Amino acid sequence: MKFRTRLYLGFGLVMLVMTIVLILTINMLSSQKSRMDEIVQDRYEKIKLVNMIRSDIGVIGREINGLVVKGEQTTLTQESSKSIAVSYSTINNTISELERMELSKSVNDILAVFKEELIRYKTLVDMAGNENVNIETELSLLVSDAELKRITLVEIIDELVKIQENNMTETLAQSTTDYNNGVRNVTIFTIIGILVGIGMAIFIVTGITKRLARVKNVMKSIDYEAEVFPRIDVITHDEIGEIASAYNEMATALEFHERTEREYLEDIEEQHWLKEKTTELSIMTQGITDLKPLGDQLIGKLAKIIQANYGVIYIRKNHSEGTYYSKLSSYAYQAGLNLEFNDIKPGEGLVGQVAVDNEIMRLQNIPDQYIKITSGLGEAKPSDIMIVPSAYEGEVFAVIELASLRPFTEIEQDLIQQVANQLAITINRIEKHMQVQALLEEAQTLNEELQTQSEELQMQQEELRTMNDELEAQHRTSEQKTKELETYKNELEEKNKEVLLGSKYKSEFLANMSHELRTPLNSLIILAQMLYENKHGNLSDKQVEYATTIYSSGNDLLRLINDILDLSKIESGKIDIMQGEVVLEDILINAERQFLPISKKKGIDFFIRKSEDVPAIVYSDEQRINQILKNLLSNAFKFTEKGNVQLSIEKTKIHSEEHGNQDYLSFKVSDTGSGIPQDKQDLIFEAFRQVDGTTSRKFGGTGLGLSISKELAELLEGYINLESFEGKGSQFTFYLPLHSIGNGTSRPNEQSEGENEAAASIDVLQKPVVKEHESDSVKSSENHSIINEVYSNKKVMVVDDDMRNVFALTSALESNGMNVIFCENGKEALELLPEHPDLDIILMDIMMPEMDGYETMENIRRIDEYKELPIIALTAKAMKYDRQKCIDAGASDYISKPVNLEQLLSLLKVWLHK
Repeated sequence: MKFRTRLYLGFGLVMLVMTIVLILTINMLSSQKSRMDEIVQDRYEKIKLVNMIRSDIGVIGREINGLVVKGEQTTLTQESSKSIAVSYSTINNTISELERMELSKSVNDILAVFKEELIRYKTLVDMAGNENVNIETELSLLVSDAELKRITLVEIIDELVKIQENNMTETLAQSTTDYNNGVRNVTIFTIIGILVGIGMAIFIVTGITKRLARVKNVMKSIDYEAEVFPRIDVITHDEIGEIASAYNEMATALEFHERTEREYLEDIEEQHWLKEKTTELSIMTQGITDLKPLGDQLIGKLAKIIQANYGVIYIRKNHSEGTYYSKLSSYAYQAGLNLEFNDIKPGEGLVGQVAVDNEIMRLQNIPDQYIKITSGLGEAKPSDIMIVPSAYEGEVFAVIELASLRPFTEIEQDLIQQVANQLAITINRIEKHMQVQALLEEAQTLNEELQTQSEELQMQQEELRTMNDELEAQHRTSEQKTKELETYKNELEEKNKEVLLGSKYKSEFLANMSHELRTPLNSLIILAQMLYENKHGNLSDKQVEYATTIYSSGNDLLRLINDILDLSKIESGKIDIMQGEVVLEDILINAERQFLPISKKKGIDFFIRKSEDVPAIVYSDEQRINQILKNLLSNAFKFTEKGNVQLSIEKTKIHSEEHGNQDYLSFKVSDTGSGIPQDKQDLIFEAFRQVDGTTSRKFGGTGLGLSISKELAELLEGYINLESFEGKGSQFTFYLPLHSIGNGTSRPNEQSEGENEAAASIDVLQKPVVKEHESDSVKSSENHSIINEVYSNKKVMVVDDDMRNVFALTSALESNGMNVIFCENGKEALELLPEHPDLDIILMDIMMPEMDGYETMENIRRIDEYKELPIIALTAKAMKYDRQKCIDAGASDYISKPVNLEQLLSLLKVWLHK
């Protein structure tokens, strides 16, 4: 583009830009006014939403006021209840929509007051619609209070509407003012822009003149004899910039051509020198048939060519004890000042390592204590050392070590490498030649020996006949030993059957021991719990403390029994993994509920964190995950006396050879406790092993929790990792693979209907009982009486052959107002059952003499009158399939011994309510 055209275009562009700026600015102001109108519409939208709330509150008020008009009804009709529910839902949605809008602080405060008043209003409405309300005394009062509260809500709404209307007026006035100011500013800025454009035109013309002068001066200053030409700074990309760029490219091309030509000539000279010296050394080694002269001539000639000041050739030798490298020849070597290596094994020192790796090693920045290059006048350390393997067909025959007071050039390094390759070929040739010579000498010796051996063969033929007779005898002996081996094999099979039978007996023994240990433990825990609760207040504080200690010790013994049984079931491979949908939020809530009281008691901070990318639901075994986390958290709290314990869940990707990149959930339990020594970190996952295993250790425990957790993690296809530093704390990480993650995705139901029903009740059973202390003692007594009404005058039959359990259960149930009858076995229960047609529920022990609990429940279910009678199975036998076996036998639900009294009462409440 010509300069004249550029100037005209520049001036015209400036004017055009200024015009566009004017138009855009006016459009901006118009857009601003439009936005202000939108704001006003937003205010209108808020008023509309507030009026919708007023309308829904009016609907609720009409429905409640209708109760007083109807009079004869005690509850709202289904349509009225549905209308009220829809109105509440609409109000909440409208409030949520208002809160999402941009609101002032005063509106937010009024809205907060409105929400509180709405909650009170809803409470009054719910009380008025309750079926238990007294229509004569309470209904009118409740309706009247609700109407007053509704009027209050309407007044708040009126205040909100008033605020929004005032805001609309202020916004419109402000929008008009901003519009007028914008138009005035645009006019001023346009005039300024035109003046700036004129100044820019003058500046452009001046700049063009200066750049042309600079190009002319650079081109005049060129020295055509120099290796580097001057350059023109390219400021713009117009005609002047193109001229400058073309000149710079031409100068660069000329410099590159000169440099390339010079480097090419130097490279030709170096290659010629390399070939000449390689040929010279190759001719020198021809005809040599001994290794020592070869090494001496080669190292001396090579050192002179490359001006090396020190050199050694190490040659490979094979020995009965192995391969080693020994010094063959040297150049400028002086014993005493330089280290002397007689025999170097592969991998020993730098020479041995080069022989193993078959790669060149170069050393620079040599330390002062290394080898010295000496002369009659003194000594000095080398500045460059090269250790080069001499290999042929991948086999290292020798190693050359060279040192120099100056660095080796690249061409010298190439020469050293080619000489090393030639040396390997020559050594291989000489060794083959020496082997041929040795074989010739050996052949002559063997020929003489063959003549002697021919005479000996005749004598050996006679000996072979004798040996043949002996072999036949040995064959008969081997047949006899084969029969003996067959007998031994049969004996091993019998012993294998005995081992399998012993494993079966072990499982039965664990089941029976579970029953024998849990049965007395059941009554101990229940009675201890009743004592420390001290409902009658007739025990002293010290006696309550004793009972609490007994209860705590019983639970500790129960946990120990459970750990031993879990470990035994894992070792025998008979533990079940129940896959299902696991809600991670429930896992965290359960952990917080269990360990927050412990953290408060010990004065330790307890943090729970979950990353945002962690899914809401995973597919695994919820019980086993809870068990692993419980063991890890218990371990963390036990060994942490101050600081904090933290549980965090993150999603991470781990690479494995089997699965590639796979997603895992990492449950990290970290603490600031005592930490674990490095030499003990592998031992703590073994059964009955702890960091401190002495009898006087500071921390108690059986050492089973981490062992069980590790085995359970492997059953879930995961693993546990430990990072710990002594005195700084520990971090256990449980990695759980994400095979299938659902977010609302359904899973196939793998349980039968009986299992689902039992599982539902067990879920109710396992929910912790939270005791709330209310300040009002009258309200507390009322709640207690309501709970006792569920058990009051209910008749329960306890079937158990252990009178200790019968006594404990009877005492606990009668203290809650229930009538208890008991039987010592199943036959007695079947005989006594017709005498009590008003029976409400049965607690059935499983392991009893004559007729066990399974058979008794099956017989009861055969009677039509008792097909729907709730039966809860109680058993201390905690082996696999017991729960399903109870359900199949006719049990409505299942609870294991020792029985937790609160869980039992909760379970009774569920089934008595049904």
